[in-house]
Amino acid sequence: MPRKDEHVNWAIHDRDFWTSIDLDTSPYTDWAPIGMFYEALHWVEAFLATKGHHYHEHKQRKWAMRRLYASELGTIEADYSKLKQDSETARYDCYKHTPKEIRQLIPFIDTIKKHVSALL
Repeated sequence: MPRKDEHVNWAIHDRDFWTSIDLDTSPYTDWAPIGMFYEALHWVEAFLATKGHHYHEHKQRKWAMRRLYASELGTIEADYSKLKQDSETARYDCYKHTPKEIRQLIPFIDTIKKHVSALL
């Protein structure tokens, strides 16, 4: 099971990745929402690691956020779900988000990062 610091490092790694994409010129902007979601996932997993939990499946992680740790993670669940949905839209529906749409996702990931960082 990865430790909290490993997940934090991976979240930072994912942020470094998606912020390196030039949203106005890159042909690979479809990866930005995916990177944002995986950054969010690692922030959540960092928190869960402090509780001795690790989830391989999205459904289990969502359940833990809603049921086991609603008091700590409930306020970011909607942001997390939004990033997950946009990531899935990019991955499975071959949808290419516009630079404007991607920039509108930044507050979601920033909220998650700030909230979870305070819990760690």
